Amino acid sequence: MKKRIIGLDILRVLGIVFIFLYHVTDSYVGLGGTGDGVFSSLALFSILSRPASIFLFLISGFALMYNREGELKLKDYYIRRFKSLYIPFYVAYILMLGIGVVLLKWAPWNYIPKRKFVYTILGIDGLAVKYSPNYYLIGEWFMSCIVICYLLFPLLAILIKKAKYLTLCVLFVAYVILANFINPFELSVFINPLFIIFYFYVGMCLKGWLIDNQISKAVKIISVVLSIGILFIYLVDSLFTTKQIIACTESEAELLCFIWSIALVIAFKDINLAEEAILAKIIKYLSGISWYVILVHHVLAIIYFTINGVSENLVRDFVIILALSIILAEVVRRITNLIKKLVFK
Repeated sequence: MKKRIIGLDILRVLGIVFIFLYHVTDSYVGLGGTGDGVFSSLALFSILSRPASIFLFLISGFALMYNREGELKLKDYYIRRFKSLYIPFYVAYILMLGIGVVLLKWAPWNYIPKRKFVYTILGIDGLAVKYSPNYYLIGEWFMSCIVICYLLFPLLAILIKKAKYLTLCVLFVAYVILANFINPFELSVFINPLFIIFYFYVGMCLKGWLIDNQISKAVKIISVVLSIGILFIYLVDSLFTTKQIIACTESEAELLCFIWSIALVIAFKDINLAEEAILAKIIKYLSGISWYVILVHHVLAIIYFTINGVSENLVRDFVIILALSIILAEVVRRITNLIKKLVFK
């Protein structure tokens, strides 16, 4: 059995925290919240959520290579991905829709064509909704992109063996063109699967660069300095100044987030904790339910603020929504595991 890399578990949990903070604050502001300091906090959380999304894609590609998923038969690989991705998605969708129907009288089927539910079945409603209304509820654009990344992984696993750097160059050229020159899609380039696949593939490459080869101490030190330095600058920029310290275009900011994400992966990769330590157990548990938290937390925040209204005590709301997210994530996890046992014996 492969040794668990606790440092990447920590990074995964950190990514979920960044995304959680952004979505809860965004939901609060979107429903009329104007608490003290909320807008500067939203600006900071918005910035932090982007590298969080990027390094979650990096970790996803890395994990598949690390666990040698590319060596599985296609049927076995896709069954495993269906079990880990789609079953939790369906369970969380039904659960959160049920809560919305009971508490808020949601009835999207009254005004959205039922044929559009196919996007939800396929797990790509988070992107399709950018073009027209559908039954999107959970998973954001992230679900749609990870579905496509997982779908293409077997092909990418072949390419990484036969034409690793050529493939990397082709994807990077597409990445640069989409970000800086031509974006033929109505969709924002930064949530476009054709753009995101570059991050996923780099994550796949990182397995070879970080595990099969020894990273020098100098690179590790530089990564730690970059990780802390960029975070510090953004903290100061968002919370303590009225003038941007980092003034750059969207594509330049995206490149900075990518560099930051790579630095974080390198910096966190070699962190070690004793397996018996309480902190290690907490991190492993939170990492294990991270996908379920991603699925439920945003719509839960919207439901919470819709029912309770927006108050001045956003910290209290953070704590309550986080606790409810973990509880619902655990419910989704248990139901998912039960379905797996019953269907995939």
